[in-house]
Amino acid sequence: MSNKDGYKKQKNLSFIQFLAETPSFIAVLVSAILSKTILVFVDLLDSFGNILRTAMVTILSKKLSKDLRFEYNYGVGKIEAIASLICDGIVFFGLLSTVGLSVYSIIFPEQPSDLVIAVVGLKVINVSFDTAFFVKQRKITKIHNSAISKSNYAEALSALLFDSVAMVSLFAMWLLRENSIGGYIAPVVSIFVAIYLMIGYVKRIRQALIELTDKTLPEEEQMKILNILTHYYDSYSQFHSINSHKSGDVTRIDIHLSFEQDTTFEEIMTLKKQMQEELDRLFGNCIVNIVVGED
Repeated sequence: MSNKDGYKKQKNLSFIQFLAETPSFIAVLVSAILSKTILVFVDLLDSFGNILRTAMVTILSKKLSKDLRFEYNYGVGKIEAIASLICDGIVFFGLLSTVGLSVYSIIFPEQPSDLVIAVVGLKVINVSFDTAFFVKQRKITKIHNSAISKSNYAEALSALLFDSVAMVSLFAMWLLRENSIGGYIAPVVSIFVAIYLMIGYVKRIRQALIELTDKTLPEEEQMKILNILTHYYDSYSQFHSINSHKSGDVTRIDIHLSFEQDTTFEEIMTLKKQMQEELDRLFGNCIVNIVVGED
């Protein structure tokens, strides 16, 4: 699948998610006011974050589905990284708020309302939609492995997991609403789920920051590039430096070399092609440039 088609599919899915999330947010808002249950308030924050995220991804995917070769000569890797950072940041803030509210709920427990059972019914609907969106997002991610699709895949999994746990927890709270232990079920479960999901978001935020700051490839990967260079030591006269970084799903490598004066352009291009093939096998989607310098 081309990037253009991949972004179009992502735009369509995100727009459908936005339309589905809007009435859900209104229903959760009403439920939170009536039930006054901490887990429902947490769900309200999560729903609001989803509305912001899906709206932004829809707009951005529409932009990226156009031909941007002349607008962004070096690709849209940084745009994707920024989008991924914002999306993951929104969800991470929601999960952090979840932990804070859950701790507060443990210190100051409240007995669940009888209206919690109505929220359980809403969660059943949410889980059904979450499952459908997760399956669709997984298909998109498999054929279009961009930073945006990976971020949305993580969010789809997060939504499915959180809503499933919330559904079971709220039902358990309703069953034990006359028991003092019922007030502790939701906050304790919410803390464990939130921390588990936050670990994954921290990793993706870190990766987005690495791409945005043009951090050089890890030392072990640079050593692999140098090892390939030694295979062709008789094709150039001097090695100067390697500049490399990751941009989206593309690894960019600039190799600064000097050549003998009688070296032809065809020979340099042959060297570039040979190294390109080997580095493609190592890093996948890779762009290799040879920068010719003086001895």
